[in-house]
This record gives sequence, structure tokens and C-alpha cells, in this order.
Amino acid sequence: MPDNDKREKYKVTALFAISMVLLFIIFFSIIFYIRASRPMRQARQEAEEIAEEYANIDTVDDFYWFTREETYFTVMGRDEDDRALAVIVPQSGDRVTVEEQSEGLSEQEARQAVLQEHENETVEKASLGMVDDTPVWEVVTTDNNEDTVGSNYYLLQFQDGEEVKTLRDI
Repeated sequence: MPDNDKREKYKVTALFAISMVLLFIIFFSIIFYIRASRPMRQARQEAEEIAEEYANIDTVDDFYWFTREETYFTVMGRDEDDRALAVIVPQSGDRVTVEEQSEGLSEQEARQAVLQEHENETVEKASLGMVDDTPVWEVVTTDNNEDTVGSNYYLLQFQDGEEVKTLRDI
């Protein structure tokens, strides 16, 4: 019997130690996630406040973080009159651009425009921002070809979907 008691005590101690290690890993993973996502949450909150101030946005539908030569934060939402607007805020806060969503491509239309031209690619994400004072959709894709590694970046004008620039296999 004493060997069974020792074995049982060893099992309980081992399970307790494993449980503590798992709790430790989970705890620090949560802390790491919260700290890593803080800049995104802060940028979104500030961009939403600016969108409310400049365009009376009271309902936010989407948020985009766009970086090319400069960084822009875009808030897609509706104002008090239920107009769908895109408010593009430069990180510097200099010149806020407000566009009516109906005057340009939606995210889905931008994705479709790229896929029509590049059907062997998969869209990873799309973001709305500014390049040379022009609102553009940046659509990021990957090739479905196993030999190709990297991402492709397509910049489409917000107004008409015309391709402004292409950066392939980066």
C-alpha cells in the first residue's frame, strides 16, 4: 500500500505542476496579446474621435490601417443623416479627407476588381488610405502558385478602381 500512496501523491503533484505551468502560459499569453493590440485599439479610438469631429460619424462600420509612404487610419461609417462616409485620417493629423462611400468602390468591389485581373491569386486583405493625395484601396494578395513566395500589392483609385500601382512578389 505505501507504494500506491507514493505513486498517487506523485501523480497529484505532477498534475498540479502541469496545471500551474499551463495557467502561467495562458496568463502571459493574454498579457502579451493585450499589450500587442494596444496600438491598434488606440489608433482606432483616436481615428473614430476625429471622424466624429470632422464628419459627425456616429456609427462606425469598419476601420483600416494603411501604410505606404505615410500611415493613414480610415473610419468607414454613417453620419447623423445616415450618409455612408469614409474618413481618412493621416497619422500626423494634418489633413483629414472625407469621402462619400457611394462615390467610390467598396472594399468588396476593390477585392473583386483585383481578382478579375489576377484570378490565380487570393486576397489577404484590403485597406483604404491615401497615395499622392488620392484615396486608394490597397489590396494585398498571395499567389496560388506554390513556386511563388511573397505578397502582391495593388493600389486602386477609390473613385473608379483604376490601378495606380502594383508591387509584385514582395
